[in-house]
Amino acid sequence: MSSSAAMTNVKEKEKSVDSKVQEFFRDHSVWDLIDPSKPWVLVEGGSFLGFFDFVPEHYRCGPWSLVPLSVLPFILSLVVKGAVWLSMQKGLWEQFVLPDDSYEAFTLEWYYTLAASCWMVFIMWHIYARSPASIGAWVTFTVWSWTIITIRHFLVLVAPFFPSVRLASELLRFPALLSATITSGIWNFVLFPAIVLYFVKDLDQRKKFIGFFTNFRLTQLHVFNFFFAVANCAYVSPVRPLHIGDTGPAGMLLCAYMTWYYCVLDRLGIHLYPIFSPRTPLVMFSWMLIIGACAGGYKFWKGFLA
Repeated sequence: MSSSAAMTNVKEKEKSVDSKVQEFFRDHSVWDLIDPSKPWVLVEGGSFLGFFDFVPEHYRCGPWSLVPLSVLPFILSLVVKGAVWLSMQKGLWEQFVLPDDSYEAFTLEWYYTLAASCWMVFIMWHIYARSPASIGAWVTFTVWSWTIITIRHFLVLVAPFFPSVRLASELLRFPALLSATITSGIWNFVLFPAIVLYFVKDLDQRKKFIGFFTNFRLTQLHVFNFFFAVANCAYVSPVRPLHIGDTGPAGMLLCAYMTWYYCVLDRLGIHLYPIFSPRTPLVMFSWMLIIGACAGGYKFWKGFLA
């Protein structure tokens, strides 16, 4: 097959996928997610258009395991108590404020931030315009993380001229570091090996999976995201020590994504992270991994930025 014929074949497959996705969302509405008469899993077989058939069916369908169901209320109560405790701390907001002379424009660091911002926006355009998922890629925690790091680059870039954005940039300091740490660490050393070795059994599919997830775009999202976050938060922008208040924005980010993942993606059969399936007691290890990453990440980055 010639390269032009292969390219045509790929484009035809992408058009076919696009038409199936459009048809799916014509047949489903937001109301389906809140309609109590609808089943929890809204798609047949618990796999979105068959894309997640490589995940074992008992991870996709059926009731949640009693173990995570019994532990979830306890975790949620801790989150609520932590949020209430943080809101009662006096002088918390003041610890996010840096002196006005901390923000300088047209320095070497500022020009680096400008270049990095342009590059990260280019990658976001590349995701939207060139990847098969297009705007759908923003359902992933990986792209959430990349977007947060990009936003913080932009806020640091304009902070010398617009003081009103400085608080927002500080609120995003630890979420950017933590999300990059989780994305790079858990994806490269836990999730990716688990999918390759446990979930994808067919050798040809395994080769395709490895090739796809090590391409230019995803290497940026899973590897270089960490370096962009560290450079932005620990070197080229005004640096300050972390404090307990930084755990609030980071916790809100993780809670928002977990709600999105379990209440929307799981119901639509989009199993991006099979090790977080609530239908097996093994999910407790994944939850503990995230909790440990949050606590360890805060301790590590607090010491690093001290």
